[in-house]
Amino acid sequence: MSHFQSQAMSLWELIVSGGYCMIFQGLLSVAAVALIIHHFRIVKPDKLVPVDFSENLISLLQKKQVEKASAICRQQQNLISAITLSVLGRISKGKLTPAQIESTVQVEGKTHTEKLWQNLTYLGDIAVIAPLVGLLGTILGMISAFHYFKAGSIHPGILTQGLAKAMINTVFGLIVAVLCLVFYSYFRGKVSATVTRAETVVSDIVQALSATS
Repeated sequence: MSHFQSQAMSLWELIVSGGYCMIFQGLLSVAAVALIIHHFRIVKPDKLVPVDFSENLISLLQKKQVEKASAICRQQQNLISAITLSVLGRISKGKLTPAQIESTVQVEGKTHTEKLWQNLTYLGDIAVIAPLVGLLGTILGMISAFHYFKAGSIHPGILTQGLAKAMINTVFGLIVAVLCLVFYSYFRGKVSATVTRAETVVSDIVQALSATS
């Protein structure tokens, strides 16, 4: 038991030796975990663009049952319902031509899908920033280590602390960056699939609304 405790303590001491850059690395890792959890909960193609809901909505619009279409959009929150409610709100303010309807749907669709890409971009930003912060910590650690070379004499304790600071910053920055890139690639595929599916449904909505105008 004491052996494992000493190992845990030495690991903690190594992390602490990373200095102020490790605090920033810790904040980046917390933000990355929060973003990953958020994307696992939100970025689901079947949830954002549900097939049954989309088919029912398009059927109602084709039958010119706009009020019922608005009602089901308010009852179920997803990407398609948000786009449709925004478009129906614009249409209710004045009669639009088919070209205006298509333009409105495209603008609303782009606005809502860009939010998905923007949230994903934050994860990519952390993947870029983390190794740079690690590099900064590494440089500071090396400066700290070699600063104590005086007249050819070496202080082993100070040198070891400086090298430890350099290594832990590099390692931690790379770990955060690699994990962020892995999940970024995974969620990029999910967002891409969601946007592709949404574009197909939005196209059908345009045709249905144009027929009712």
